[in-house]
Amino acid sequence: MGQGKHTIVIPAGAMRPRVSAGCAALAVLSTASGMDFPYLAFDASADEIATFGIWMPKGWDEGELTFEPVWSHPSTTTNFGVVWGFRARAISNDDAMNFSWAGLATSIDTGGTTDDLYIGPETSAYTVEGTPAELDFVLFEVFRLPSNGSDTLAVDARLHALHVNYNINSATDA
Repeated sequence: MGQGKHTIVIPAGAMRPRVSAGCAALAVLSTASGMDFPYLAFDASADEIATFGIWMPKGWDEGELTFEPVWSHPSTTTNFGVVWGFRARAISNDDAMNFSWAGLATSIDTGGTTDDLYIGPETSAYTVEGTPAELDFVLFEVFRLPSNGSDTLAVDARLHALHVNYNINSATDA
């Protein structure tokens, strides 16, 4: 009971632009209704990256993850395709913090309406890099890949949140 797929929602405000090749700093889209929607802006001409880290729940099965981007875009007249990329690495006690990335998961979505909220398709299963163990710290990178031919959006893509989906093998973290 309680086992299976679960989701952690990471809001844009919990992410930060990477020092090298980072996306734009946190900004806010204010709507006519007075609602504010924080986002990170990813450029249309260069691969840009945001990072965050979380301590995974004890019940995480240390297995594969999937991702779903929550995004929007400003006004543009054509070319609405966006390619989002994701990767993750588990860091255990006494693991090196300097490493190279090996894998990548992608979500390809199509916008179209200015300031509409889109939830991109769930990625295929992604094997967390490193050697995941119970209660590990997991580092994440999320990025836009305008160098991918399917990314045709001519303006910034705005990331509002990220769904990180994982499976548990215990109904409690006790």
